[in-house]
Amino acid sequence: MPQYFYAYHNKKNTSAFNPSVGYGVSSETKRNRVKVGDFVFVIQKLNERGPFELCGLYKVTGHYNENSGDYRYRLRLAKTQMNAEPIPIDEGALSQELPQLSSYQNWSNFKRHFCKQGASLRQPLSSEVVSILSEMMHHSATAEYQTSTELRDIEAAFQDQVGKSKELTSAERRLRLSSARKKPETRSVMVRTYVRNPDVVAEALHIADGFCGNCKRRAPFLRRSDGSAYLEVHHRVPLAEGGEDTLENAIALCPNCHRKEHYGA
Repeated sequence: MPQYFYAYHNKKNTSAFNPSVGYGVSSETKRNRVKVGDFVFVIQKLNERGPFELCGLYKVTGHYNENSGDYRYRLRLAKTQMNAEPIPIDEGALSQELPQLSSYQNWSNFKRHFCKQGASLRQPLSSEVVSILSEMMHHSATAEYQTSTELRDIEAAFQDQVGKSKELTSAERRLRLSSARKKPETRSVMVRTYVRNPDVVAEALHIADGFCGNCKRRAPFLRRSDGSAYLEVHHRVPLAEGGEDTLENAIALCPNCHRKEHYGA
């Protein structure tokens, strides 16, 4: 009878888990605990701000060794019919579902199960944990186990990965690019956004009369849709920080000044 294991793709990695290259560990003994025909749930966390994600359930199809590297004892993996897009994990909700553990008291119950040092492939998962993770995958389209995500958090997570890439040399980046996928993967997420008052936007644009409220220059181009001056309405105090969706808190900016407000020094 096949056994089920857990593997962690942690934030030291600069890209999402790719099952086509398998999964590696530093110990041959640990790798060999997992037999061909067993299954592995893979959970990843790519940066500090992003959520944990359940990447999927994979079937072990073989073992192989690389000549060098910290994780050269590897498993070959194949996707199962249960696999879909990575599922953002609500750490609190899943902590309630999982059997309660008492170790590491300052950790969430989820982390006690999955984030201990060397936990990957250490031992088979209990039938209860397997059932919970399998059910989560079956119902991944529902909101019950998923975290809502703000667009700014998605952008922040991407910029965090860009920052890590900048720490590499050009030669190291080009080597990685030589074997990288040429078309980006897609991912479905739940997005939390604000239902803004259209009157605030329309009136702010009317007051601006085609000129940026910051640099005072004319809008750089006209909208293709209606020929109006292209400006973007910005909230001086962001809505996510408690700012009001009012005319007093809004200003029409050119795209350059708008980006400067969000990302400039």
